[in-house]
Amino acid sequence: MLYSIFLYQTKSGLLLFDKNFQDISHGKMELFSSFFSAIKSFIQEIVLEGSKDLKNIELGNYLVKITSIPQINVDIVVIIDKEDNKKANKIIPKIIKSLLKHQEIFMDWEGDKHVFDILDGPISAIIHAEKDLVDKKTLADNQVEILKSIWAKKGELSQEEIKNLIQEKEFLEGRLNSIENLIRKYNIVKKLIDISHDLKDDASFLKYQNQKQQIKNEIDDTKLKMVLFLKRAKETLSESIQKIGRHSLIQGDYKDAYINLYSFSSKIQKISSGDKYLKFRDMAKALIEKDESQENQLSQIITEILNLNEEKLEEYLD
Repeated sequence: MLYSIFLYQTKSGLLLFDKNFQDISHGKMELFSSFFSAIKSFIQEIVLEGSKDLKNIELGNYLVKITSIPQINVDIVVIIDKEDNKKANKIIPKIIKSLLKHQEIFMDWEGDKHVFDILDGPISAIIHAEKDLVDKKTLADNQVEILKSIWAKKGELSQEEIKNLIQEKEFLEGRLNSIENLIRKYNIVKKLIDISHDLKDDASFLKYQNQKQQIKNEIDDTKLKMVLFLKRAKETLSESIQKIGRHSLIQGDYKDAYINLYSFSSKIQKISSGDKYLKFRDMAKALIEKDESQENQLSQIITEILNLNEEKLEEYLD
């Protein structure tokens, strides 16, 4: 099977285009994003070392094939099963021929990677035309094997470097267990993944990769709850105002609106690194701590709450 194809700018090692043919459904790419990032980083290092006409690099039962196209300053990289090497050798010249038909987008490139989207159709057609070259497998099924193969090809760290990384890892693990903010947790876990990679610690790498996905899921769930709490706060606030009729706003019962808006602010606190949540918490408190001398201020706060837009959550986060 052919799993992935990448196009790198030869001199800079910059990734211009990539296409996955493996099974990355049901959130697999997000779940294994750090793993694929490690593969891309490894390949980029190889490209920057200076590719020849053809390179074959073994990663366990897989093969990384790098072919240089000097006419457009591009390296094609494919990851395949070893057993499909001959099939890859058949399609690579076809891909090169197709790329050379689009020389202008490589030669005139000004930094917008979207211009390479035009290559998706021709490349996909070439690969799918080769019988049995695309399957439902994924490199992620053999993460440990691939990681160990990548790390075996990397230089060794000094004892001092290893010591410093272990100390940083232990410090970050302590921090991870002591904080509740999901954004901070997410950033710490990403750093722990990098450190585990440098230490060639596959158990920790996989552990924190899975934890990263769990935190992301929790962040997404928190945002959904933010929408629900904000909608409910506005609905209950509108219902309370309707019940007041012509009476003073001070006489309104805003307990339900308070509860939902306060919960909204708590969710912001959970996924925001700043203190914007305090603004919404103060607005919620104003609905309960009413003062007859400040009816105009209460009116302004109520208007502001009703104008909050649940479709613009990112504006309420830092």
